[in-house]
Amino acid sequence: MGKKIREKIKEYFMDDNKIETVNFDGLEYKIEDLTPRTLEGFNMLVKLQQEIAKVSYELRINQAAQKQISEELKVAIREDKIKHVEKEKE
Repeated sequence: MGKKIREKIKEYFMDDNKIETVNFDGLEYKIEDLTPRTLEGFNMLVKLQQEIAKVSYELRINQAAQKQISEELKVAIREDKIKHVEKEKE
């Protein structure tokens, strides 16, 4: 990782969010002590956590929409008097 990228990642953790340490696996680490490889790893984890939160949010929205549409479909079937198929007895 280039020096510019490393500095940008440090700025992200230290300047923008006023973070001086990170907690990982129950232990605290100073941002200034992290190597380029570990900085990149923490940056990846932060991005993944943000992506997971986004996907989780979208899933909840889709589940709510699915529930609403299912309820509307039940009403439409009932109002349109559509009969279900009777199962044959064996």
